[in-house]
Amino acid sequence: MICKKVYPKSFFYILIPFILVSLSIILFCKIKRGQQIVVMKGWEGFADRLQVLSHCLHYCKLHNAAICVDWRDYMWGQESLDFSDYFEIIDIPVVTLSDVIERVKKGAIISPPAWTLETLSVVNNESLRFKQYECEFNNSYDRIDAEIIVTNCKGIRTYHIDNLISNIRLKKNIADIISSRLQNVQIPYTVIHLRGTDRLSESSLEDSIKPALDLIKVQPPHITARMYVISDMKQMVDMWIDYFPQTKTIYNDYEIYKLPDNLTSGTHKMTKEVLEFYGLKKYNMNIDTIFDFIVICFSKWCFGNSKESTYTKMGKFIGQSGKKGVSKWLGGFHPVTISLKS
Repeated sequence: MICKKVYPKSFFYILIPFILVSLSIILFCKIKRGQQIVVMKGWEGFADRLQVLSHCLHYCKLHNAAICVDWRDYMWGQESLDFSDYFEIIDIPVVTLSDVIERVKKGAIISPPAWTLETLSVVNNESLRFKQYECEFNNSYDRIDAEIIVTNCKGIRTYHIDNLISNIRLKKNIADIISSRLQNVQIPYTVIHLRGTDRLSESSLEDSIKPALDLIKVQPPHITARMYVISDMKQMVDMWIDYFPQTKTIYNDYEIYKLPDNLTSGTHKMTKEVLEFYGLKKYNMNIDTIFDFIVICFSKWCFGNSKESTYTKMGKFIGQSGKKGVSKWLGGFHPVTISLKS
């Protein structure tokens, strides 16, 4: 006699959804394992980084790729800090460098091929500044046939105001610090951006600020009615206010004001050892850099004492999105609008 085991219908009602869920999980994991990852290794100044990041984010959005941002280099993180200590990416998949390394260990193809497991793992440095380490996708954004795409932050980049505003956010604790500094700021305003240190004239501080002085002297009254001044040198700020006493400062406790006034190199290029010697904290310096950038973004008019820098250009570029656009970085905060006659 042959016996057949009969299962109740309820068993199948439980089994079928279980199988479907299991298959979905397996398929999801398979897709994730095959998803492209764009790795941005940071270098140079803050504005250069934003340009390259925007370039990478655009590729990610076009090809449904994930992003990994590594800013541990000495100009930003000095090995202990990273992009994620200040910013977050939204609406685009984000993976860690550890995730990327695991993918490479399992045989993932890297582009450009000059990148290896070793160079990918280390902090970006001078030895990786050569063309063979530059990102291979250009302005056409054609899909690259590789699982891991890496850029050394050099080479062609096209930046996009949509992803700079929509896909990048300051972390809440950083946004709160910057918003608190802007509490008494009124818009519209003119910002005077005086660059010292690496752009300092060899003759004198007065000669260094003269280009900005000459520009402001010929501006109509509404542009000079409400002015704020920012600089990486306290002496420049004081000298400017001597010429234009109506100018205000927004924040006076910059970390870099602890430095001696005779330094002639960009503060973002100072090594960990030099900063430690003067008792400066890189974490605070980066916040100050972001803060001044936001001040430029919110400004209606901007004048400087040297050839317009990438930093200023990018501030103005993002500023085109208006106070509502810029405020997205700050969780919706923006300075109050007050008549220039007030």
